[in-house]
Amino acid sequence: MTLGQRIQEHRLRLELSQEALGERLGVSRQAVSKWEADAAVPDTDKLIALSKLFGLTLNELLQVEGPEGTSTSGQEMGCGPNESRGSAGAGRSPRKNRARWLLGALTAMCLVLAVGLVWTEVRLTALEERVVQQMVMQDTLDPADLVGGWELSLPDSDVQMYSPEIGYTQNVGVTVALSRREQDRDWEIFFQVYGSDTAARRVETQADAGAGGVYSAQVPVVLGADETIAVGFCIDGVEYLQPLVRITGLSDHSMTYEDLLEQK
Repeated sequence: MTLGQRIQEHRLRLELSQEALGERLGVSRQAVSKWEADAAVPDTDKLIALSKLFGLTLNELLQVEGPEGTSTSGQEMGCGPNESRGSAGAGRSPRKNRARWLLGALTAMCLVLAVGLVWTEVRLTALEERVVQQMVMQDTLDPADLVGGWELSLPDSDVQMYSPEIGYTQNVGVTVALSRREQDRDWEIFFQVYGSDTAARRVETQADAGAGGVYSAQVPVVLGADETIAVGFCIDGVEYLQPLVRITGLSDHSMTYEDLLEQK
């Protein structure tokens, strides 16, 4: 069973739709669909969230099955010494040469297969170690603690943009001020907007040169949709999302919304 099949199996066990699972993880329904079709692999933080939601250990969620029949492939393909003795018993020289050539080819195939299995196990072990390290990191870091304050600004114009994928959007100004930042760690700050019926979009931020730790961006929000705006932190390769606000209504120079993080 593939990782995508396991995700689908446990989602159905919890009686969740793809949309409902995506809302719990802060991703779109399309992302969940790609995971289950094995067209994409969840990020490490999403794997952690999935294992917690499903009540599984990471080993149970990430189990990898080797190719069928690998445990007996050496015997089936004649990689053992008995095959060599059988070939050596052939009568004429051309048959001996052919047998030796086949034996060498089969031995090479066995070696490639063995190396592939070892490489798969090494990659899985490395992934598990990385996930465990990031679990420890996530247990000690709450992204809400990184937000010192935030604010929205109304659309400064009635200009609307159109995209075939999501429809008409209008920009909303978002500004966030960090409460702290460790200078010795690799940081990236971004905004992400998503909804139950719209794909998640990532928006790069601009740092305020006059005020340290202040970042802002014009975030495109789909007109007529119920969308959430979150601030994202990518710290040492680990992503954290903190929802800020849910936009419940948007039109020219007017906006209604619900705070998801208290403004400080």
